[in-house]
Amino acid sequence: MFAGCSTKVGYYFLDWAIEWKLEEYVTLNVEQQQQFEVALDEFLVWHRTQELPRYQAQLSQLLAEFNNQSFTLQSWNDHVVSAKSHWSRVFDFVEPSIVPIISSFSDEQVEQIIAQLRAEEKELNEKYLGKDQAALVKMADERIEKRIQKWMGKLTPTQIAAIHDYNTARSGTLDMWLEYRHDWIRLFSQALKNRRNQVALSHSLSLLMTQPETVKSKAYKAVLENNSKNFGELLINIEKLASSKQKQRFNEKLNTLITELTEISQED
Repeated sequence: MFAGCSTKVGYYFLDWAIEWKLEEYVTLNVEQQQQFEVALDEFLVWHRTQELPRYQAQLSQLLAEFNNQSFTLQSWNDHVVSAKSHWSRVFDFVEPSIVPIISSFSDEQVEQIIAQLRAEEKELNEKYLGKDQAALVKMADERIEKRIQKWMGKLTPTQIAAIHDYNTARSGTLDMWLEYRHDWIRLFSQALKNRRNQVALSHSLSLLMTQPETVKSKAYKAVLENNSKNFGELLINIEKLASSKQKQRFNEKLNTLITELTEISQED
């Protein structure tokens, strides 16, 4: 969430980043823009003072588990649940402000959003469909290696092999993932087209944004649960294989992040 050279710098520009991202999907009129800016200001104050301390606490717990070598599969599951709860609270806070704005969208604005979502879906299909299993595994290897190296530095051959073994053994989800995304866009589009009913809109958005499992098939959910368990085991293995240099880097980077989150949350 806080990628970049400095969490503090990134957070100070969060309002700009959110508005810039929004503009990729829809162009607001003057009244909607004013409503959005008020909602965004309120959200940033709430998020800084109420949510950042929660992130800091969770990361501190993760750091302690890492240093005490007490990071377990249960720890991983608990962190996943906590991460989902962070997002649910964010949506619950912004929902009363964004529903009236979305409800006021014109047909042209709705079509703009749907067109962007479909364009992104097309890009994903072009990126992944048609690739054989070996190519998909290679992409997954590179993606995970990059993320872990950000925190631990250069990986050892044994760690790289562990990542490859995980991606080779894990159940494929590409087709189910793309089908889920297609269904999600379809249901989101329906919610936008029925946006004048704010009660129904709020209900639909809540399900789609905070309970995406309602859109996923039973088979997809079962595979995701198993893959998540295996990924947790991979992280435990990577931790056990970590060198003293990697552990030091992880400690330094995570401590820096925790300190910055604490400082941001305490600023007036």
